[in-house]
Amino acid sequence: MTIDALPVRQSRNRTLITLVLDTSSSMRQTGAIDELNDALRKWCEELRGNDALQMSGEIAMITFGKDHVQAVDPSGRVSGNTPRPYVPLRDFDPPTLESDGVTPMVEAIQYALDVLSVRRNELSAEGVGLAYRPMIHLITDGVPTDPYGNRTDRWRDVAAMLRQHEAGKHLLFFALGVRGADQAVLSGLAPKAWFLLEDTDFSKVLRLVSTSIGSAQAESRDAPADVIYDHFQRDNRKQDEMRRWLEREGAVDDG
Repeated sequence: MTIDALPVRQSRNRTLITLVLDTSSSMRQTGAIDELNDALRKWCEELRGNDALQMSGEIAMITFGKDHVQAVDPSGRVSGNTPRPYVPLRDFDPPTLESDGVTPMVEAIQYALDVLSVRRNELSAEGVGLAYRPMIHLITDGVPTDPYGNRTDRWRDVAAMLRQHEAGKHLLFFALGVRGADQAVLSGLAPKAWFLLEDTDFSKVLRLVSTSIGSAQAESRDAPADVIYDHFQRDNRKQDEMRRWLEREGAVDDG
């Protein structure tokens, strides 16, 4: 006799996760877009094991590069720009992303702030609260450019806007880069929550996203952003130490 798993019910309070993903031409030239697609699929499966997050989570995917800036459907059901950027995490089934064009990172972050604001207002009107501080995760292999592909410093204005949102306890912002990204841009956008990897292992990047979610869940929603970012850094160091220990133990066993 088999018993079907009970459907996951949506929690009354929500956790909003917004991925801002680089799909510019550089991602195609290095093969990074294929690695990102593969990592997203694996991450989706990992998230299915987090029952609490499956109940409360909603996810949006903002891409920048191919087709300029758009909100793609995280469930993969709607092609092109979706009118409903957020879907329940239980419906997350990431579409295959393609890469082309320049790197309108600034416009993408601004758009992410806009869709997050709209969703917060919708939930508020429905009488639905937020379980934790909304999180935006920028994932990139490049630097922000203007419509002609020239590097731009307009990200500095966005950084100032992000600091205001953090001070108002409206959101948390993480800047995660792989090989090709610029440290000055990442650290300027997220002074306490940036990482730059030496390779293009997007599984590591998405592991950081998972760690940040856990760190936010471990702190009060009213905690200052810096407290949550410090928790995130501690959690990441502990996980790195554990992975290195396991690798050493594995090497000893193999020997």
